[in-house]
Amino acid sequence: MPRYPFKNPWKRWLIGCFDAVGRALFLPLRSLRKPLDLAAIRRILVIRLDHIGDVVMARPAIRALHKKFPHATIDLLVTEDIAPLFESSKEIRTVIATKHGWFNRSASFVQKWCEFWRLVSTLRGQTVNECLSPKDTYDIGIDLRGDIRNILLMSLAGVKYTIGYGIAGGGFLLNEEIPHNAILHQVRLNLGLLNSFHVAQDNKLLPFEYSPERAKEFWKKTEILPPTTLLPRVAIHMGSGYPSKRWPFENFRTFIHQIDREAIAQIVLVGTKSEKDLTPDLKLNSERLIDLRGKTALQDLPILLDVCDVFIGNDSGPAHIAAAQGLEIILLVSGTNDIRLWYPWTERLSLLQHEVPCSPCGLETCPVEDHPCVEQITVDQVLNALRSVLSRLQKRSES
Repeated sequence: MPRYPFKNPWKRWLIGCFDAVGRALFLPLRSLRKPLDLAAIRRILVIRLDHIGDVVMARPAIRALHKKFPHATIDLLVTEDIAPLFESSKEIRTVIATKHGWFNRSASFVQKWCEFWRLVSTLRGQTVNECLSPKDTYDIGIDLRGDIRNILLMSLAGVKYTIGYGIAGGGFLLNEEIPHNAILHQVRLNLGLLNSFHVAQDNKLLPFEYSPERAKEFWKKTEILPPTTLLPRVAIHMGSGYPSKRWPFENFRTFIHQIDREAIAQIVLVGTKSEKDLTPDLKLNSERLIDLRGKTALQDLPILLDVCDVFIGNDSGPAHIAAAQGLEIILLVSGTNDIRLWYPWTERLSLLQHEVPCSPCGLETCPVEDHPCVEQITVDQVLNALRSVLSRLQKRSES
């Protein structure tokens, strides 16, 4: 029986029973399944219905698929807030967006399952842009997460050959259930699903692309010019998906004030309007501070980051985008996840972390007094990390 990741014992038991019955019923049917004909592959579906960073780390696998099957079309199923980030992708034909992904905290159970059945209809080719007939189903479907709901979605949508991890149940429904290696980084884990295709294992994370016109429109919309200064530019993101991942705002404010006093960098604040609304005033009026929180759509973030040198922030989606754009990353890591499996995929990475015995906890909020895993990361530690990175950048520019 698979080692399910659920903390709730009843959920583990229920999924275990579901799998046991399913495997018994489907075992006789396995011999009737048609083998995969690589030469006949024309339509590929990739599913990643979770967070920004997860989808960014799926890009090497998507690129590998595109190289292996250059004449096939690849559709990507993601949540609607992430979809615009891939609108300029050369590898993806259609980005299918869902309103209520499984991890949408504002959506109700009923909303999520209504959206599920809408997606079944969409993926069967009845409401896709081309209005394909139900016969034109996907040749391959790949669930990168290992989620029973995504596996059910592919099965009900009539995908001809499905691949994924069965760690959360439903593996018996897959044509090819790949053994899950729990100690692999997500980029390598995603590529591991493609082993049977013998794809080139190129795991490099390439920058997000955009047109010069798009960049010009972005700077016009923000009503400022691209930051122009002899100082290095540091993008700072104070937000994160969970409160348990956030370095205290007071620490960020002290840190930003100190950078400004030392005049060692120009600061560019990035984030959403809701993240800005959650934080008090920085109480800093400086020509070296540019606040673009709430003024930068997700698909425009690569444009902004491309004029920056360093990214400093919590474990969050923007950190992964910054890694793709080639920035130096200083990541403030909580104990929520095992960062060895989820860190931004770049060699230009400085991790600041205070180890605690309760990590990884997987909790959205920390029940421990003083939240030691992040609150014990000091302002001086972050300042020293920044000085070290800036020194390295200076030496690189002089060589």
